[in-house]
Amino acid sequence: MTKQSVTIYSHDQSQKSQRLKEQLDVWGVNYKEKNITDNPNYLLELQKQGVFATPVIFIDDTCIEGLQLDRIKHELQI
Repeated sequence: MTKQSVTIYSHDQSQKSQRLKEQLDVWGVNYKEKNITDNPNYLLELQKQGVFATPVIFIDDTCIEGLQLDRIKHELQI
């Protein structure tokens, strides 16, 4: 299990967001989810960081856009 801070930004209609959450669960990664469907302010947070699509995962200070599972796994050191 990782001790890193993991936050994902997701969207209800995004299959990639669902797949990302499922994979993190399989890996046993604890994460905070910010769903832009439930709270549009989360979208504004992303836009202020220059990100305009979901899913996005922040692992500590590293931002990974999309469903880049190999890169995410490497960053999580699992």
